[in-house]
Amino acid sequence: MIKEPVEVSISQLEDILDKYLDAGSKVNYAIKIVGHPGTGKSAIVRQVAAAKNFQFIDTRLAFKENIDLGGYPVPDHSDRQMLYYRPKFIPPETIPEGHNGILWFLDESNRAHPTVIQTLFQIITDKVCGEHKLPENTGIVLSGNLGEADHTTITEFDDSALDARLAIFHLKPDVGEWLGWAVAEDIHPAVISYISLFPEKLWDEKNVYPNPRGWHQVSNAIKHAYGLRDGNALALYLKGHDGNSLEKVITSLTGKIAARDFILQHTTPRALTSDDIVSGSCQGLARLRNNKVPSEDLLWALAGALSVIREAKEAANGPLPDQGLEKLANFLTFVGCSRSDISVSFFYFLIKECGIFTEIPKALKTINDDALSLELKERLARLLET
Repeated sequence: MIKEPVEVSISQLEDILDKYLDAGSKVNYAIKIVGHPGTGKSAIVRQVAAAKNFQFIDTRLAFKENIDLGGYPVPDHSDRQMLYYRPKFIPPETIPEGHNGILWFLDESNRAHPTVIQTLFQIITDKVCGEHKLPENTGIVLSGNLGEADHTTITEFDDSALDARLAIFHLKPDVGEWLGWAVAEDIHPAVISYISLFPEKLWDEKNVYPNPRGWHQVSNAIKHAYGLRDGNALALYLKGHDGNSLEKVITSLTGKIAARDFILQHTTPRALTSDDIVSGSCQGLARLRNNKVPSEDLLWALAGALSVIREAKEAANGPLPDQGLEKLANFLTFVGCSRSDISVSFFYFLIKECGIFTEIPKALKTINDDALSLELKERLARLLET
């Protein structure tokens, strides 16, 4: 039976890697990270290595053959033997001066040839690659994709013996953590503000795009390729260059739907956002009650908020915590105040997709406004009868 990956957030993975590198040779396993393309697997490992002052070596196993790992054979005529020169891409014989260790990152490990995967046994268990010993304080971290789940081609290699030598984790990005990283990394403010308003647009787990890597690339394109330093400059450029090349670049990096909405949000902002709904914005609710929210904006925001609630339920792996109940109550408030056909649709989606029907009464109890709570109970009762 193949080992199932354990889901982790960015901060949890960072802590796991930090403690793994601290333990050094005292632990007899390696780390393997799986996840969708563009979720930041390699970036996190690189950042942890830098923080620990470890030399970071990135090797893409999909482009290697078994003979590459062993080294180039040359004859030793005096001893009538073959020698194998140490491959330059593997860790050196000793830890370079000024570093505390080496982190060897073996990316695309499950896209490698089966003979290359077999070589991983020796690397993980003996810290030896071919005939070449690795330095004592060398951490081994593998990475790979999910196969059918993320539309990538992987090598079918079911081996419980290899899995037994690995601690396997499935990285699932968290919006709050990503936004913190984005601020620290000086991601373009237009990207940060958009993901803050529409957190569900950080990545699409089912369709791969958009994803965190794509938004990072969009940031670089806006800042460095087009020289637009803030949101106002971006909006002016987009308004003044209809159908311009920047729109094409953004679309190629994030997909048509996310790109279109990102561009519209900076040229003609929506009257309601997903964040307005899950945070319970009084101004947003007032606009909705006063019929100042176009149907398209309301549908877009409710769909995004539903995605946030669904992810909160999946992350809880049980009853929603207090923060999740508050988000649910806010969602119910906006659904209850929506047009009847929209209310029915999204209430149905909430029950069918999130499976939290029994938590609705608890969520309503978190509403401090008695009049609003009573109004919602009456509206939702009518929805249940529909």
